[in-house]
Amino acid sequence: MIDGLPGRESVATDMADGLRGRESAYDRQRLIPGWDQDRLAAATVVVAGVGAVGNEIAKNLALAGVGRLILCDPDAVSVTNLSRTVLFTPGDLHGPKAEVAAESLRRLVPTLQVEPRIAPLISGVGLGELADAALVIGAVDTIRARMQLLGRCALVGAALVDSGTQPWGGEVRFRPPDQPDEPCYACTLTEHQRSHSDLPWSCFEPRDTGPEPASIAAAALVGAWTTTAALEFLMGRPPAWRLLSIELTGRTSPVQISRNPSCPYHHPWTDHPSPLASSADTTVAELLTEFAPEDEPETWTDFPLPLFCRVCGLYPQLADRPDRDHVQLCARCGALLRSVTSVRLRDAGSDIRLRELGVAPEEILPVRGAQGERRCVRLSRG
Repeated sequence: MIDGLPGRESVATDMADGLRGRESAYDRQRLIPGWDQDRLAAATVVVAGVGAVGNEIAKNLALAGVGRLILCDPDAVSVTNLSRTVLFTPGDLHGPKAEVAAESLRRLVPTLQVEPRIAPLISGVGLGELADAALVIGAVDTIRARMQLLGRCALVGAALVDSGTQPWGGEVRFRPPDQPDEPCYACTLTEHQRSHSDLPWSCFEPRDTGPEPASIAAAALVGAWTTTAALEFLMGRPPAWRLLSIELTGRTSPVQISRNPSCPYHHPWTDHPSPLASSADTTVAELLTEFAPEDEPETWTDFPLPLFCRVCGLYPQLADRPDRDHVQLCARCGALLRSVTSVRLRDAGSDIRLRELGVAPEEILPVRGAQGERRCVRLSRG
């Protein structure tokens, strides 16, 4: 037993025993009118962000009997997480959130299939996985991350339940699958807000510039409403609302939103991606054998290229001592070396594996043809 969390082992044992015997741990749920335990067991749900709200959502879905969870989060457990997360303990400090949460969920529900992805969403979960998932859930903490998640779900027509908190409440937004004319989160933002590159407050920041106020009350309430929306959708009864405003004072109500004609998040791919034999573990050289010489496969994020000296025309050794501004200099001629990035896979080293360039498993990659035409291809599971 873990201090402060009595009964965790007994719950896991009860579930395992129940699934092996006549009495199931889910028998009480099956008594609920309209409940479909088999649909939950067959579902794969992607959870982007497993901080406070993500902890609640992942725990709730696992206990409800969802069969497979993909947990994606690039961050580590901090001490301020401990007052708002049931899956993290003091012994987990500085461990990867996704991995720690996955291990806790396996102990809680031994039958659960759970995969941690220690990476930002765009590198951790491929578009193919988003398209195949029964549902995608967002519990990320910046506008930019929410826009990135929304954009990737919009491209492949994935269903999305997106959540956010504020000190005394929060919100939950539902984006139905394959309905590009439905209003979305981005419809309620200005063009500036949609393009704003905000950064999350780190839980390790000094107290005078520290993270935003937060509590378990807001996280638990928003997590519960998000779980409710997710379960409704997974069992074939999607919520009628698109935006739910939640207040700790006791008022929770749907908010009417309308489609913004200028919102760019309503243009899904219509062409089915061509399957590739290559996977995220394939090298660039192996991948390129599947394309014609004039094809230009690209990534979704920039990757760094080797530093190149434009004076010498070489890839030089760096100078032993950088100058006072910490720029990098060519050891041969002293010229300034500038960092260069690319999304063109032909620019990458031939022996580099795609995952090392930030390419997610089962990613759908854009390809530019010789005449500028665009198509998409999908990596295999590998």
